[in-house]
Amino acid sequence: MSAAAQQTPRVSFDRIAYAYDDYTSHPPAVAAQIGRSIAGIAGDRALVLELGIGTARIARPVADAGCRVIGIDVAHEMLRRARARGFERLVRGNLMQLPLADASIDAVLVVHVLHHLGDWRAALAEAMRVLRPGGVMLIGNDWLAPDSCVRRMRATLRNAVIAARPELKPPGAGAAFGRALAHLGGIDEPDVVAASWNARVSPATLLDRMQSRVHQETWALDDDTLALAVAAVRADAEATWVDLDREHEFERRFVLTVSRKRAAA
Repeated sequence: MSAAAQQTPRVSFDRIAYAYDDYTSHPPAVAAQIGRSIAGIAGDRALVLELGIGTARIARPVADAGCRVIGIDVAHEMLRRARARGFERLVRGNLMQLPLADASIDAVLVVHVLHHLGDWRAALAEAMRVLRPGGVMLIGNDWLAPDSCVRRMRATLRNAVIAARPELKPPGAGAAFGRALAHLGGIDEPDVVAASWNARVSPATLLDRMQSRVHQETWALDDDTLALAVAAVRADAEATWVDLDREHEFERRFVLTVSRKRAAA
């Protein structure tokens, strides 16, 4: 893989910025709770860097909870939307070449970004470079109840995509990231459930989100792969539920994987 390819996200976030908040946003009370949880781990008035800040959907409540937040993103349209939320400390740049001094940041926050990068290990190495000794790396993930229709349909989509396009298989998520951070001097701490809440959605709505590319797992797919994957999801959904329009209630959580940079000897 060329250096340029390694530094380029697998999906154009400028192209999907219009739909990003529609799919990924949290209810206001949940967002505020997530912000307070992150601020509590980072520390009072901590300087937090969010890699791939996007529309600032996470960064805004973190700042509201008392942290000073800097955001970096490669997508101009995402940054424009972040500015509309009142953010000014924004940088358009490469996550593999952060324009920040060594050990200058108290906490680094990453949410749904690493698996989109050609060389996520290089991005983690840069993040650990700018993180001060004793500072924390926070990787945020959305947890879905295992028996939910959302979890089942997402798994069906992923399996269909991997069968058709094996090269799109994401890294081993938390396990791979954790090993890389340990190699870079990170010390694992217990995961933190920043928020837990119930949501409702119908299989028909999820199918529509996938078909229209609002669902984040479809953003990097070409038209043929998308059509094949959605057909597989639809077939499984029709075989599983009688009424695709009936809403299902399920539990969601926002979980933080915490790694603290080893303090200087």
